[in-house]
Amino acid sequence: MSIFNETLFLYIACTCYSISFVVTYLGHIRFQQRVVIFSGLGGLLSHSVSLAMRWSRIDHGPFINLYEILSSNLWSLQLVFLLFLMLAVQYRPMGRYLVPLLAMLMIWLLITTPKDTYLPATYDTIWLYFHVFSGKFFLGLLMLASGMAIFEWAQSKSSGENIVALAARSLSYRLLAFAFCFESLMLLFGAIWAQDAWGRYWAWDPLETWAFMTWLSVIFVLHWRLNYSRRGIYAGLVAGCFVLAFLTFFGVPFISTAPHKGMI
Repeated sequence: MSIFNETLFLYIACTCYSISFVVTYLGHIRFQQRVVIFSGLGGLLSHSVSLAMRWSRIDHGPFINLYEILSSNLWSLQLVFLLFLMLAVQYRPMGRYLVPLLAMLMIWLLITTPKDTYLPATYDTIWLYFHVFSGKFFLGLLMLASGMAIFEWAQSKSSGENIVALAARSLSYRLLAFAFCFESLMLLFGAIWAQDAWGRYWAWDPLETWAFMTWLSVIFVLHWRLNYSRRGIYAGLVAGCFVLAFLTFFGVPFISTAPHKGMI
C-alpha cells in the first residue's frame, strides 16, 4: 500500500473534519447537528483507513514519532468527541469549546512530515498497547471534562445557577474522575512495560516526571472540587490539567532523553 493512498485518505478525513468544525458554529442552518456528526463520522472512517494502511505498511502501530502521535490522537479524540455528541444530546453546544483544540491538532498534523519509523525491540510487548490505549482514554475523558467545566461556567455566567449548569458540573466531575482512573492505569501499565524493557519500573526521566505531575494535578482538582465550588476556578483548574496533559503527550516526549520517546 503506497504512502500516496495513505495520505489521500488522511486529506479526505481532514476535509470532512473541517466541514464538521465549521458547521459547529453555524447554529442557524437546518440539520446542523446531523451535518456535524455525519461529516465527522465520514472523516473518522477515512482516517481509520489511513491509519490502517500505515500500520500495515510499516508493521507497527502509530505511536513512535510526532506525526504518528498526532494522527492517532486526533483520531481518538475525534472519536470521543463524536460519541459524546451522539450520546449527550443536551450538551451538544459544549462542542464549540473543543473544536479549536481538534482543529489545531489537525493543522499541526498536516504540516508535520510523515516520516516512516521502526519498532524497537523494547516496544515489542503487549504492555505497550495497554499503556497507549489507556493513555488515549485518559486524554479523551480529560478533554470532555474540560469542555464540560467551561460549558458549565459559561452557562452559570449567562443564566445563573440552573438545572443544566448543575448537571454539567456533576458530569464534568465524573468525567474527570474516570480520566484519573485511566491515567492511573496508563502509569501502571507503563511501569510494567518499563520493567520488562529496561529492568526498572520508574526512573524519573522527564516524560515520567511530567506524567506524574499531571496525575497529581488531577488528584488535586478532584479533592479541591469536593471542598470548594467556585465555578470559574474549577473550570480553570481542569483546563490547566488538560494543558499539562497536552504538553506531556505532545511536547515532552520529543524533547526529552527518555528511552521511550514518543510513546503515548
